Amino acid sequence: MSALTPADFPAFLRAVHRTDPFPWQQALVGRVLADGVWPDLIDIPTGLGKTIMLDIGLFVAAATAGIPGAARAGRRRCFFVVDRRIVVDEAHEHAVTVATALQKAENVGRDDIVGRVAAALRSYAPRAGGELLPVTRMRGGATWSASWLDRPDRPGIVLGTVDQVGSRLLFRGYGVSDRRKPIDAALVGTDALLLVDEAHLSTALLDTVAAAQARDKLGVPLPGLSVVRLSATGTPGANAFTLDVDAHRADEEASRRLTAGKHLTLITVPAKDCGKTLAEAAVERLEHLRSRAVDVSPAILVVCNTVDRARDVHDNLVRRLSRAKNTDVVCDLLIGRSREVDRRPPTDGALGALNVKRPTARPPAILVATQTVEVGVNIDADALITESASWDALVQRLGRLNRLGVFDRRYPGESAAAAIVVHDGQADGPVYGSARDATVAALNLLIGAEPHGRLDVSPLACRALRDGPLGEPTVRRDDEPAPVLLRPALDAWVQTAPVPQIDPPVAPYLHGFGGGTAPVQIVWRAGLVSSNPLDDPFDDDGTELDPTGAAAMLAHLPPRTAETVDVPWYAARQWMLGQNTDTVSDVDTEPEPGKARPTQVRDRIRVLAQRPVRKAARGYRDGDAEWRWTWIDPEDLRPADVVIAPVERGGLDRYGWAPQSQTTVRDASEAAAFLPSRSRRPLTLRLDNDLADRLGLTGQARDTVREFVAVCSRDDDTVSADGEMTVGDPAWQRLAADIGDALAPQPPAGLGWPENAWDRLRAWWTSGKLSVVDLLDGADAVADTTATVAARLLTGPAGAAVRAQPERDDEDTAASSVGSTGTVTLDRHHAAVRRRSGDIAEALHLPDELRQVIEDAAGWHDWGKAEERFQIMLHGGDHHEAAIATAILAKSGLDPANKQAWHKAARDSGLPRGARHEAWSAALVAAHLAEHPHPGDADLLIHLVAAHHGYARPLARLVIDPQPRTVLALIDGHKATTASDRTVDLDQPTRFTHLNQRYGRWGLALLETIVRCADMTVSEEGS
Repeated sequence: MSALTPADFPAFLRAVHRTDPFPWQQALVGRVLADGVWPDLIDIPTGLGKTIMLDIGLFVAAATAGIPGAARAGRRRCFFVVDRRIVVDEAHEHAVTVATALQKAENVGRDDIVGRVAAALRSYAPRAGGELLPVTRMRGGATWSASWLDRPDRPGIVLGTVDQVGSRLLFRGYGVSDRRKPIDAALVGTDALLLVDEAHLSTALLDTVAAAQARDKLGVPLPGLSVVRLSATGTPGANAFTLDVDAHRADEEASRRLTAGKHLTLITVPAKDCGKTLAEAAVERLEHLRSRAVDVSPAILVVCNTVDRARDVHDNLVRRLSRAKNTDVVCDLLIGRSREVDRRPPTDGALGALNVKRPTARPPAILVATQTVEVGVNIDADALITESASWDALVQRLGRLNRLGVFDRRYPGESAAAAIVVHDGQADGPVYGSARDATVAALNLLIGAEPHGRLDVSPLACRALRDGPLGEPTVRRDDEPAPVLLRPALDAWVQTAPVPQIDPPVAPYLHGFGGGTAPVQIVWRAGLVSSNPLDDPFDDDGTELDPTGAAAMLAHLPPRTAETVDVPWYAARQWMLGQNTDTVSDVDTEPEPGKARPTQVRDRIRVLAQRPVRKAARGYRDGDAEWRWTWIDPEDLRPADVVIAPVERGGLDRYGWAPQSQTTVRDASEAAAFLPSRSRRPLTLRLDNDLADRLGLTGQARDTVREFVAVCSRDDDTVSADGEMTVGDPAWQRLAADIGDALAPQPPAGLGWPENAWDRLRAWWTSGKLSVVDLLDGADAVADTTATVAARLLTGPAGAAVRAQPERDDEDTAASSVGSTGTVTLDRHHAAVRRRSGDIAEALHLPDELRQVIEDAAGWHDWGKAEERFQIMLHGGDHHEAAIATAILAKSGLDPANKQAWHKAARDSGLPRGARHEAWSAALVAAHLAEHPHPGDADLLIHLVAAHHGYARPLARLVIDPQPRTVLALIDGHKATTASDRTVDLDQPTRFTHLNQRYGRWGLALLETIVRCADMTVSEEGS
């Protein structure tokens, strides 16, 4: 197959998106492939397809796939980073379109341009199989895709925010367990392309990345992290890629967009009249354009600086339109601080009316939005009404106006679309501060010099203004300066297990000193408080569910990305305190407001959050502690927390974050779970009396659901003498199928089911593979006397090709390390992990000596499981069975989800509490190497074994063994021994420090990732 060249890029873009590249896109491909490096800045106006940078990144990766070593310009992983939630969603759809086209081409073996790109991308991981190009939205929640790439040689696209991507790069991933952090850091920090949109708002992140790269040397022969800034308002530097205006004037489509007619006017009003004026202006422009339109209906965009202002303007518009009897006008509100599962599709409502591909036959529309529409949202408004803001923000908003340059065709006699800026006259206002004041002052001077009082703000005119009177830094809302990143901070962050007591916070390094803290992700769930007055007659708000019951429910229905809402930490805390919350915007760099006397408006509330405990608890081990869900007070809320709030506490409405609302929130957990996903978790519904209501069923179908729930709720599941229906039998499965058949083809209105989730739900009901599980078992069920949630759950596999078992990786408890769908011998497991690690190392083109170290670490990593008591545990706690076994086990065959069986097996085996097999494995390997020196890096080999579950960075856990014994292994045909009470290697911290210096912090993490991902994927496959 011939090599890909820049001349192939137009054909690739046409095949995937049915469009030709703009001149700048084609020129950039040629420059990167010719120079072998990416420019620091892409200086392109809004409206010229910056999202195509994802396609460019993939094409360059494909074209350079055959180049080994650090000199390769293409990168395996492409990250698109922007602090706007709607943009992340829209860019995700674009990326999925590309990935789907590539996957289809590979599946059918096409040899056209798409097939050639697909084949080149597959060559990065030729033995990986499975998905060619995973696409991930890196957002909040516990299940956005914890293991977002299953191996480090596989290409991928990730869409995320500064907080999500930046924290992972710095070994402090928000919402990531300590043991997963090195993997995420390696995947972000090596062989990756970081595209930062509107980079002037992310200068702190960019400065931090530059400092980190200057203070760390990647010691493996792979490309590092390349950072490319995308900006329509930034100042070009030495290594910038700028727009060739003449080339784009010669292109009909590009020229029309660059010269699209837009005129800006400025209105100053008293602060109390700002919202009313925005609404009045929107209605006036709507009526004016309706009188001029030919076969089209006007679409007006109103952009506000805060969520409160947007709500106020929307309410005002709804009242005005109702009074004027403009019932045909669609008026919607769009804020980014909302649940994905609640958002209307981009083709619906007012947002659909503003879509660049909007149909002709549609009603007039007004969309009121926050800053969430400033970047990357592909909308084309006929008029823009906006609050005053900094110049860079206004340029982004102007980019949504007459975006395609066809306004004069829609409205004959109108030469330019109107942009009306409303200023409230207040100095140093929220969000934009003095930059807004400086911008308004400059605009007043410029508009005053125009004979008709209107300023030309076409994309080309805006570039001229940026290079002239509006080029001063005072008119831009630049990111706050970040602290200088020094080596001690990097050395602290790289320690992930255990995390040091003195641990520098990463937030200032991502957003600057005044950029605020990481947001809190809030999820609302039903069944967390009791409405029964007998539970606590003195508590009007209801008794909180015992954390044990909540943890059980969350284990089956964990927080999903689609049901989370990002809220600034300070605002979430004020809400929990029952205080009036400060005004928030829709940008992630939300500075904390000045201190003011709070106003108490309602009672305080508590939420569930995960917190470490030292004693036994449900949850996963993280560092030296166990984590479990527990009720926390407002004072205990932390930045980056994922918290679960009872639906009765309010705080959310149909549009999104609404801290003043005390209306019960709809639980979206089931709808979010059924959204299409790569997750292997079984899909689950709560079996309770409200199930029929949640499915929108009435009449006979409703009675069928009640009968079904009644059968599922019986204590005795055995077949009765009279042949009564029981759970799991054919009659029961037929009843389930009848319910599926009764579900409407389309989601019932008002129940919050997205169409794709509803389709999956209907197919799931009729799968014939459903089962019932108890929410609580044993002592937990007896102890949890306040439980109000369903006692049982209906569960079934996520798809025909997916096993009905929880998604797992090596963060889970011991069960994930030693459980499987059947017993697996240690020899078989070692051989499979060795082979998989070797495949990955070969695909990464690592040197033979380094590859041998990796393969040996993979082939010896679980020798600690040979410990006598560990083997007894793997045999289910049966001492006799373990004694007569002819082979050492690596996997037991116990169900990893059956924690009760695992606790019993561990207790019966006599294993000391907290015992870790990898500590014994590392000690055995060290003993072996002392007698039989290794030709490669022995320190690295020992470390890879010690750290293969994320511990030993820099210390393993201390375990007290009251009955120590000898652990014996046969490594490469040679006996090696260690004592079972040797759990802490005091040489490990020094070894860890030297290895970080030798291979680089991200390089060492990558080498660990090879072994760990090989181990996880092989275990998942049953070997």
